[in-house]
Amino acid sequence: SSFHWACKTSKEINIMAKSLIGVAVVFAMTVLVSAGKTGYLADLQLKQRVETYRDSVTPVKALRYTVSLDDPPATRWHHVSPLFAEKAKAITAYFNEFLPPAVVPVLERIAADLRSFFPADYAAEMEANARDLNISVGEIVLVNLIYEVERIGNNCSASNTTGPCPPPKSDGPGLCTSIVAEDAAGKIVHGRNLDWSIPNALRDMMVDVEYTKDGVVKFVASQPVGFAGVLHGTVPHGFSYSMDAREKGGSLILNGLEAALIRGARTPTQHARMALESASSFADGVAALAEGPLVNPAYFIVGGVQSGEGAVISRGRDRAVDVWKLSEQTSDTKYFLLQTNYDHWEAPPTYDNRRDPGIQHMKAVGQTNVDSKSVFGVLTQWPTFNHHTDFTGIISADAEAAEYQTYIWP
Repeated sequence: SSFHWACKTSKEINIMAKSLIGVAVVFAMTVLVSAGKTGYLADLQLKQRVETYRDSVTPVKALRYTVSLDDPPATRWHHVSPLFAEKAKAITAYFNEFLPPAVVPVLERIAADLRSFFPADYAAEMEANARDLNISVGEIVLVNLIYEVERIGNNCSASNTTGPCPPPKSDGPGLCTSIVAEDAAGKIVHGRNLDWSIPNALRDMMVDVEYTKDGVVKFVASQPVGFAGVLHGTVPHGFSYSMDAREKGGSLILNGLEAALIRGARTPTQHARMALESASSFADGVAALAEGPLVNPAYFIVGGVQSGEGAVISRGRDRAVDVWKLSEQTSDTKYFLLQTNYDHWEAPPTYDNRRDPGIQHMKAVGQTNVDSKSVFGVLTQWPTFNHHTDFTGIISADAEAAEYQTYIWP
């Protein structure tokens, strides 16, 4: 993407100013500009470029399709996937550039026996999508394991999805922010940013999908075409879900990935789709997302339709290690939960503290002004919105399916 820049390390302020005025100026700049920030957060030129970009473009609404769960898995995407075959050529080019060579044998073994590694329905969808997109089964496996694979064999600064590195290597986040907020009348609003830095051609494969069952919308979800999991989604008038990366539990290694899949562990996005398919209420959604083995840790952010129905589930590979509930908040931020990529009970790192600015922006909105527009506004404020932001979604369950929308930043 043309909208990704290398960040610059902030210059150390000269505190040995020769005059009182100089000292005062330096002190003021330190308070107003740095405020304890390091890395990309203190780069005012980067901030200005991000805000100029944001103000100069209009995000594109993701294309919307209907997929019937009543159709056989091998055909349910057949009216959609061939439309993206030309764009899918970018998949091969992208992975040729970023794929660690050691991953190839693992992908070949998984591709040769999909049903041993993935739920049968999803495996059948993947095989059919590979044909319709005119790519190999190995490449479709790679699409479905893109988050896990990009963490293998790459150093932190080279990967799009390992998350922030300590300075000076980091140019910023490459992760996500999710917000669940309650207005003064008890209505729940859910929004999220996905910060990934994926190439434009792959970004253009992102779609919003209405999954139907017996002719009725069962849930709405967002995913790249060919990807069996879902990045965020909503059961209308039930619950909403988004996922943020959680860097806990040790690094994923090749044999760990293969072994976890063969034991029945799911990628977080496939686990989330299964929850959307099976649960219909906030309580059931939280329970489904909190249970079941995962290939890698994640945060599941959940919104409901009643006052107090909001939660952040901090998932380890085997279980939920914490469930942070909106209904239990008592501070001046009690009407919202804001989750980035760090456990809420720990301080975020100074080189990627998107949490505190986001909280301040939400407090400035105030509970009486919470709605989809104001939450979207917070999601497009620096540094919640940054040089890695690819998608912004408004995905509230307390809304009609037609109001669900993912916006793609060009």
